[in-house]
Amino acid sequence: MDFINDLNIESSKKQYLNQLAGKIKKLMKYSLFAHSVNTLKFANQIAEKQKGGVDIYRLSVSCILHDYGKIFDRDQLEAVIRKHHPEVSSQELKFKSVLHAIAGDFLVSRDFGISDEKILNAIRYHTTGYCGMSTEDKILLIADKAEEGRIYDGASGIRELALKDINLCLIEVYKNTIIYVINKGKPLHPDTGRVWNSICGGN
Repeated sequence: MDFINDLNIESSKKQYLNQLAGKIKKLMKYSLFAHSVNTLKFANQIAEKQKGGVDIYRLSVSCILHDYGKIFDRDQLEAVIRKHHPEVSSQELKFKSVLHAIAGDFLVSRDFGISDEKILNAIRYHTTGYCGMSTEDKILLIADKAEEGRIYDGASGIRELALKDINLCLIEVYKNTIIYVINKGKPLHPDTGRVWNSICGGN
């Protein structure tokens, strides 16, 4: 992929990213693969606007693999979580939308041989985030919610803000998520509430 070859990383790492993209393209539905690629593209656009300090390679691997867990069904994801993340409560298992992320770190480690904790951590928390996220974690979470294929009210504004100030953008992303969940009459994941309080200056 041309945009991967344009990244400011070593040629061997570019080759590896292209290999990863080729592998998941064969495993994912086209729409999910396109989303993964779009997330990678937008994440790197955001990273370019930061004043250094962003690990482009780790960010790129996390982006291209962040939704790998979605190719597995719910029973498979729950089995992985129960075995490899016994700290996850039965209540949290009811949040279907986060299961692919919670199980994702193990699945990526198992199926792609990735052991880098920063990459695995970014994948696990890309849906809810956590207090004290790294810059790379914030960028993945934002890019996942606002890549060019995402169409919802305010999406273009989120994209514009992401390229100006990721911390302000993060607040808007959480605000949109919370309002969406409340309007749907669904429960809010506890991590989402904790991060919201944290980024708004709460405890």
